[in-house]
Amino acid sequence: MFLRQLQYLREVVRCKSFSKAATTCGVSQPALSRAIRQLEEELGIIIIDRKKKVLGITDEGARVLKWANDILRGVSELRNEASMTKQAIVGMVKIGVIPTSVNIVPFLLEAVQERCGDFVSEVCILPNVSIIEKLVCKEIDIGIMYYDQCPQANAFEVRSLYEEHQVLVTSDVFQIPEGSHISWEKASQIPLALLTSAMRCRQLVDIGFQTVNAEPIIRLETNSLELIHSQVVAGKFATILPISSIPLEILSSEKFQVRRLPGFSLGIVGVVRLAELKPQKFGAAVWDSLLKTNFRNKLDLLRAGPKMN
Repeated sequence: MFLRQLQYLREVVRCKSFSKAATTCGVSQPALSRAIRQLEEELGIIIIDRKKKVLGITDEGARVLKWANDILRGVSELRNEASMTKQAIVGMVKIGVIPTSVNIVPFLLEAVQERCGDFVSEVCILPNVSIIEKLVCKEIDIGIMYYDQCPQANAFEVRSLYEEHQVLVTSDVFQIPEGSHISWEKASQIPLALLTSAMRCRQLVDIGFQTVNAEPIIRLETNSLELIHSQVVAGKFATILPISSIPLEILSSEKFQVRRLPGFSLGIVGVVRLAELKPQKFGAAVWDSLLKTNFRNKLDLLRAGPKMN
């Protein structure tokens, strides 16, 4: 039995498609299908239910998949440990984080460094659903995501980290009221670039406008924070985003105006990991560092950057 067969199986289940899995794995579909068939023959069970319109996995296959994930994770950890031993590195952590929380990652890495010493990190920017998938497949160790999107199940350990603070950000091209706040009614009169409605922080923005029966002027919707940032910098649009997702060069520049929005429905960002995995010493230290870092104070430092009068 080859590791590659287990990797193929994991991708087939994740993609729910032989063709998509083959593309992801960089092999032909016949080669991937043949490898899965060989795995089924070696184990003497049916893993993939090919009779349904939507590709599924059998009960026996689910047990094999869990076993495969454990093996693949073990192999990955073994390789990492061998590499880190040569480099005198204390450990490695793989983190999945939602796009709007990207600015807290440097604070976290700094806290781990101070506590543990030199380490290796792999940080993936992912939507909520992908974080859950990668946790289940054991491709990441920790997820940072919206608390209400975290799975509330015994298989997961979940903790809240901080309240998300969203603000209106615009260049000095637009004239907005003086002061530290702006009303939802006033914000609705400015051309906006916003994240797509499928994203949780955008849903909170929509709730804010709906609360005051205001219809915002939305000129751009995208899942790319980089595109929104570039449009704000160019003076094309304003935006409403969590302060944890706004580049420091914007927050620290006098050319940009930042205003809080009153009565905002705060999103709670949390951290999640698989409860069934007994974390290694370094993994436990990273988790503890997350919980002990005062992200509220860190975000206050970010909010102190812009002039909000």
